[in-house]
Amino acid sequence: MDSFNEVSHVFLDWLKRSGAEISPKIELKDLRNVQAGRGVVATQDIAEDEVLFRIPRSAILSVENSILSNEIPKATFDALGPWLSLILAMLYEYFNNDASNWAPYFRVLPDQFNTLMFWSEDELAELQSSAVVHKIGRQSADENFKTELIPVIKEFSQLIFAGDERAQERAAEMEDEAGMLLMHKMGSLIMAYAFDVEPALSQKEIDEEGYASEDEDEALPKGMVPMADMLNADADRNNARLFYEEESLSMKALKPVHAGEEIFNDYGPLPRSDLLRRYGYITDNYAQYDVVEIPFELVAQIASAANVYSEDRLGYLDENDLIETGYDICASEPFTIYESVAPELIVVVETLLLDNDEFERLKRKGKLPKPEKITANGAEFLHRLVQVRLQQYRTTLVEDLNEANGASLTGEATSKERRYAIAKQVRIGEKKLLKQVEEALEQWGRDLVNANGSAKRPADDEEEEAGQGKRQRAR
Repeated sequence: MDSFNEVSHVFLDWLKRSGAEISPKIELKDLRNVQAGRGVVATQDIAEDEVLFRIPRSAILSVENSILSNEIPKATFDALGPWLSLILAMLYEYFNNDASNWAPYFRVLPDQFNTLMFWSEDELAELQSSAVVHKIGRQSADENFKTELIPVIKEFSQLIFAGDERAQERAAEMEDEAGMLLMHKMGSLIMAYAFDVEPALSQKEIDEEGYASEDEDEALPKGMVPMADMLNADADRNNARLFYEEESLSMKALKPVHAGEEIFNDYGPLPRSDLLRRYGYITDNYAQYDVVEIPFELVAQIASAANVYSEDRLGYLDENDLIETGYDICASEPFTIYESVAPELIVVVETLLLDNDEFERLKRKGKLPKPEKITANGAEFLHRLVQVRLQQYRTTLVEDLNEANGASLTGEATSKERRYAIAKQVRIGEKKLLKQVEEALEQWGRDLVNANGSAKRPADDEEEEAGQGKRQRAR
């Protein structure tokens, strides 16, 4: 048995000793030949709703389960928040090596990453103007490590580096390059593999439709769930889901799985740019979720060039929570402008284009233009906006498509050539989406002008009904 499979075997033995139940119908398999690391594969046919494995809550690597939770004040963990507190607990367990309960688990987790956090400047430059470059957050993460996490490590160095006479020196060394890199690796493991762990008895407030607020979900403690994070993800082939139970977490089949098939989790509707940022890879199956962000600064720039920029109107839009740092243009199938262009962006553009009387009339009523009514002028503005956004990329879509393919996406995971190829696919996806919207808006504007004889904004429903009533009474 090679070292890779030996580590997997030791991990599974540890998991069973920890109280996990693992179906004999699945196996942890080496999938490095398809750039998928470890994965879970069915060895026999599996029925819908069948339990694939059940992990006791005590086996989850979390702050609550770490010895540190009994040694460091709860207020300290609360101040750190879910991310930094879990990084601290993972560092403690990692430094304890074989003495840690989770030592066999750490050995199956990756120690090299292809997420954007670890890309070089020239590799990131291949993403060109993709908004994902500004979402990496390495600088802010460094700042949080230095100002929040490292001071706690220094304060409790004798606990974190238990039994090491150099505990204080090691804590200070966390500010060095190696220490910062280790914290980034722990953070990347959390980003790629951690789950929001709901308590056995949920205290979240649920709305009428059965959803909790995003703020409550963000406040949930995070935990590393052994075995659950061994599943690869696929938007189209998702066939399993993690369910929270009082004493355990269970992975169940969502549909029948045939022997030999891989078992997939799902990350949700992530664009390929975010798939790359969070997990370090892309797949065409997530192209259906691709997104391009239109920065608000670009909207303001185009508005100024068109002489329709207005602080008064932007202030009114801000009062209505419509001024955002960026607006999404999303892929849609079948493609429609209203499904693809953020309604907030349409409202902002149409508000800026209103004539003064119409704006004042709507403002008095506390109303805004309707997002489902794009005028010809609005289509022209959006068209120009998309054109300029396309020009922000260093190369054109045609140039990217005509360029030799170069390295394969299945090459060495962290090689520069493969990262270049991945970046190219991300930017091609974004440019294709922008071109699709550009062409649709151009046609939309032509159709409206032909239908109305002008680019004038049509009256809203209320105004039309009022006008019809006046004409009827005048007869």
